[in-house]
Amino acid sequence: MNLPALAVALLILTMVTGLSVGIADRALIGADRNPTTRRAAVATSERLVSADSPLTVRSNVVNATTLDGFNASRLTAWFPVVGERDVRIRLGGTVVAERGSPTGGVTIRRIVLVENRSAVTLTPPLSTSDPQFTLPRRTPNATLAVHPPDGTTVSVVRANGRVVLRNASGIDGRFHVPLSRFETTRFSFEADGSLPTGSVNVTYYPAKTRKAVLAVTVDV
Repeated sequence: MNLPALAVALLILTMVTGLSVGIADRALIGADRNPTTRRAAVATSERLVSADSPLTVRSNVVNATTLDGFNASRLTAWFPVVGERDVRIRLGGTVVAERGSPTGGVTIRRIVLVENRSAVTLTPPLSTSDPQFTLPRRTPNATLAVHPPDGTTVSVVRANGRVVLRNASGIDGRFHVPLSRFETTRFSFEADGSLPTGSVNVTYYPAKTRKAVLAVTVDV
């Protein structure tokens, strides 16, 4: 009776071993399938959202304006790591760039912020004795339109104490001023006379951001 029991045990052991080896083999094949494609997808997704990417304003913050002009030729030129593979870049439910016709391959997804800037123009209230104003929101640049009344000369314009415009004979016209996007800007003016409200208009570019999923698909 021991021999039949031993034979059954050996048969069961053989079946379990074979099944285990088969599962392990399939897992190994799945892990090794197209490893270079996975590396290309990961590398492309990392470079797309890096701080020095042509598509970002900083790490993981995508510039919506630049993204609107993104296409397959720029994808190839800016991110040569994709090689000759088929590639699709999708932001949310929108395909922003595609080369070839990727039908499978590897997809890497990253959560990003999409930044959009639109122009806002305002006429700030000015004190006749101490003309200055603060922008409501941060902006990397602004356009000042300075038109003082007759008899008043504006010689200096400062942003957070830093001189951004200077002209002893008078500042009058439109001027593009670079600013720090890391702090709120306060403009102040040196004038030899009254500078009433309406003498200065400013156009600035505040940012609006939203979360989105950036998906990079690379296929052989």
